[in-house]
Amino acid sequence: MHIVDRPIAERTRSEIDAKIKNMGEYVKMSYLQRAVKSQLDYDTRRFVLLELTRIYEQKAMFLDAAKTVRAAADITTTFKDKISQFMKAVEFNIRGNGFVEAERLFQQALALGNDREKFEMKQAYKRYHFGQAQAYLKADRRNNAKEIFQKMLSLDLSAEEKNQVQSILLDLYYKLGNVREYHTLKDKMAGGTGNIGNLGR
Repeated sequence: MHIVDRPIAERTRSEIDAKIKNMGEYVKMSYLQRAVKSQLDYDTRRFVLLELTRIYEQKAMFLDAAKTVRAAADITTTFKDKISQFMKAVEFNIRGNGFVEAERLFQQALALGNDREKFEMKQAYKRYHFGQAQAYLKADRRNNAKEIFQKMLSLDLSAEEKNQVQSILLDLYYKLGNVREYHTLKDKMAGGTGNIGNLGR
């Protein structure tokens, strides 16, 4: 394992880019992991981190991808790029079930944006959750889907979005045999007093 920690000899972006061009993905990943621990200038380090992020994403290593793109955001100078990288970290955490970290990074990203950017980030945040929930439904991972849809009810949803999420949740509760949650939500949707905030607890 000591080989992995050995610093690389290359120091510039062009040298590193040339070095990794003909490497296989696993060799490239190992080399870039060593590069991150080497003494590099900010521009070169950012390049390395974003290359690692790309590889991690391809290999569905989403929590690792979240960490590297988050690290890249820390050394990114423009607010636009920093927000974009924070939001990628948010997306990767959601895809990797890191919801607590996703929420924390989302709040950090929001603090960087103006009103228009905040609105766009909130829309993206909903899309990330919905996309992952749909992926779980497609893979028949109903409990995972249920958890995301329940969390989505705490987001800033439109009436149409809320109705869609509740309808999917109702179907999930029925299929999973969650009788209490099913009747509570059904009552809530019918205008009753069911406490939706306590669903699944």
